[in-house]
Amino acid sequence: MKLKQALLLMVSLPLWLLQGCSSLDQVSRVMEGRKPTAQVAGVSLDGLDFKGVDLVFDLQVDNPNPYAIDLTGFDYDLQLFDQSFIKGRQTKGVSLAANSDSRVALPLRLDFKQLLDSYRQLRSADEASYRLDLGLGFKMPVIGALRLPVDIEGSFPLPRVPAFSVRSLGVKRLSLDEAELELQLEVDNPNRFSLLLQQLDYHFKLNGVAIAEGLIRQPLNIEQDGVGVVAIPLSVNLRQAGMGLYSALLNGSGLDYELNGSLDAATSNTLLKRLQIPLAKQGSINLQ
Repeated sequence: MKLKQALLLMVSLPLWLLQGCSSLDQVSRVMEGRKPTAQVAGVSLDGLDFKGVDLVFDLQVDNPNPYAIDLTGFDYDLQLFDQSFIKGRQTKGVSLAANSDSRVALPLRLDFKQLLDSYRQLRSADEASYRLDLGLGFKMPVIGALRLPVDIEGSFPLPRVPAFSVRSLGVKRLSLDEAELELQLEVDNPNRFSLLLQQLDYHFKLNGVAIAEGLIRQPLNIEQDGVGVVAIPLSVNLRQAGMGLYSALLNGSGLDYELNGSLDAATSNTLLKRLQIPLAKQGSINLQ
């Protein structure tokens, strides 16, 4: 009797195992069919200046399952000119609700100096094309860890700093107490988009003496590869500035100037709405 039971057990055990494996395979196949999917919902510039660009990749992730799943993190590899420029991994997890779409944002900061040091061809370029290889990591029931690849291609602008030059410094009125001057600042826009200068915050010195500062709101549109001129009125209190500066103004030649500040500008580039342009210029000038 014991021998018959043992033989029966030996015969039926493989059948149970096969049935169990078949069930697991079916469950696994079902889970394979209910994998999450992802697509790019958009790419935006969260910030852009002459030092770098902040790109935000907005992903739409769909969880088709009737239960929540965990996005455990993602790895990324940003490529320029078919070369890996920046890569990394983010392990901050996100819970994705059942039967719903979720938005996941991936922010990346790109340093222009590092870009130009790595890719000399960008020095004369107006924009840079990129490819981003993403791998979204999920923790799934039964099938375990899952990596979902997502590829993104696009481009971003490479803004160039406008060139400044002092065109002239003219005397409008000069008395013992006060001098009214006008400084004409030339702005050369080297970009492939127009600049709308909206305001200028400035500090101006003559012969080392701080004579004027202020905020000018004087809208000026400068076309791409164009030049514009900003007129800066200067009112100098000669009693405070001293006789040395008064004598220099009377002489009218060989004046040392120093102009510092910043320009706020809007642009015609749809990805680049605003720019703050640093201003630092010094040299010698003659009065006109």
